[in-house]
Amino acid sequence: MRVVAAGLLAALLGFPAAAEELAESKVEASSERKKLDADGCVEIALRESGILGEARGKVTEWEGRLAEVQSVFFPKLVGITYLAPLYRVTGDALSQDVVRDYASWGPYYHLKAVLAQPIYTFGRAAAGEKAASERLEVERARLAQARNVLALEVRRFYLLHLYAKSFKPALDSAKRTLDEAETKAKEMYAEGSGKVTNVDLMKLRYGSNELEKYRIQADIGAELALAALKHTMGLPQNAELDLLDETLPDPPSEKLPPLAELIQAAWKDRPEVAQLRHGAAAAMSFEEAERLSSMPVAFVAGQLEVSWTPMWPDLPNPFHWDRYNDITPGLAVGMQFDVDLAKSRAKAQAAHGMVEQVAGLHKFASTGIPMEVRKAHDDAVQAEKLLKLSEESSVAGRKWMIFAGSAYVAGTGEARDLLEGLAAYLQAKKGYYDNLQALHLARATIAYATGGTGLREEAAASPR
Repeated sequence: MRVVAAGLLAALLGFPAAAEELAESKVEASSERKKLDADGCVEIALRESGILGEARGKVTEWEGRLAEVQSVFFPKLVGITYLAPLYRVTGDALSQDVVRDYASWGPYYHLKAVLAQPIYTFGRAAAGEKAASERLEVERARLAQARNVLALEVRRFYLLHLYAKSFKPALDSAKRTLDEAETKAKEMYAEGSGKVTNVDLMKLRYGSNELEKYRIQADIGAELALAALKHTMGLPQNAELDLLDETLPDPPSEKLPPLAELIQAAWKDRPEVAQLRHGAAAAMSFEEAERLSSMPVAFVAGQLEVSWTPMWPDLPNPFHWDRYNDITPGLAVGMQFDVDLAKSRAKAQAAHGMVEQVAGLHKFASTGIPMEVRKAHDDAVQAEKLLKLSEESSVAGRKWMIFAGSAYVAGTGEARDLLEGLAAYLQAKKGYYDNLQALHLARATIAYATGGTGLREEAAASPR
């Protein structure tokens, strides 16, 4: 597996290191650095991209929400306690001679606590827990989808960078042929033989300038695609990337699986299918939870109330309420309820809208996913067929350009033949690289459309 070692990646990203350590490891690092192919770039992107960090955050968010719903059946402790000043009182409950001494103050402590254990919610909590757990699975499927989308984007920019670089040899070859012809034409024009006219020179000059424009566009396009690749991989623009391929790779040797098999794999492995399945279950459970929102909560509760102060006399008679010196325990079974049936029906109706939305998405996906797989499959088939024709055209166009150039230099050909041959060669070469890039991109899209990133370990584990 072509991956960048952790220490090398740290160096590429600009992490601090001691200067002497860098100097000592420079030779060793250069020898151990591995060049990255498309899979290597995808692997780095899956580790470093902020897009996946956001998707993971959504998963963590819903893990917390699920834990919040599950906490319904955890014990609940509520209470209040405080310490306050209190004036002195002397006397008793039966005496009329009670004295309040506002000049003497002391402490008063009070505690009131209720420990409640919910035991049954009449299906309300169970529906909420299922809705939250299914929504958590939706977010996990979205994370998988984000991985697949990211992998496809990395491969797209990787191929685009190589596509632009692949043109350079063809453009350089055409430029050399044209420069040789232009040099010879200038010599023949200077001799005044009449075989070369000023129009011929301008045709050659025009062709040379057009070729130079294409070379500039290819250089800038390659650099721009490389910058986009780094961004997609989650790397800074000053990071160094040693790519394994200098030009577009040869066509893949693996045979394309049948369309029916690809569609079946898509329905089995696509994260979007999992999203729809879990989303439907979450929507129906949420509707059920809203419909039961007016149901009571049964609970077992224990209560403890403690009051104490040395400033008031203790009243041991239980028939006299002593609010300042008493301990009152209690244990009860009860129900808490807040009944609003009209509001519950309205909330359930709104939640049913989510059920209908998911059903609509499922219907759309039932035709959209097979269509997406078929398009990627057909694009790959078409690119394979056109690639063979484009390769033959490229060979013919190159011979046309070379023969026309040789004839013109020998003085037996015309500038028009040379320019037409050059244009035909470049057009055929462009068609070849267009179809080669389309073939690789279609294969990458097939991996995405069937629910994968296209990494080698996935291909090895797949029954396809």
